[in-house]
Amino acid sequence: MLEEYAVPGAGEYDVAGIQCESHVYPEGAAYFLRAEDLVIAYFTGPVKEATKVEGASNTAVLVLDVRSNETGDDYKTLIKAMEPSYVFVRGAGATPEFRASLGLAPFEGSTLKVTVTSLPLEGTQLVAAA
Repeated sequence: MLEEYAVPGAGEYDVAGIQCESHVYPEGAAYFLRAEDLVIAYFTGPVKEATKVEGASNTAVLVLDVRSNETGDDYKTLIKAMEPSYVFVRGAGATPEFRASLGLAPFEGSTLKVTVTSLPLEGTQLVAAA
């Protein structure tokens, strides 16, 4: 069982063999989690500067925590620069209109179950419920 660990601020951390790197910017924060060849990025705002972080372009999963005052245009450059295989959108601004503006499906199902053996090909975008 994994224990909870709160990242205290910007910096680099090693938690249970997973490298955690966090950056704070005026637009929000960016967190990169690396385990072997898997990179997961979690953004709390459209922080375009974070695309310059070493290894950012190798992000497999991008999670966007969208505020209600943000639009899809705020994130298009970020997504294009990172080219993630999967995009998850959550938060107060993750409306069907927001998802549609990014070219993602405007409606999400109630459950998302994906096993490792059934993962779709690279370049497929999955949309998580808010």
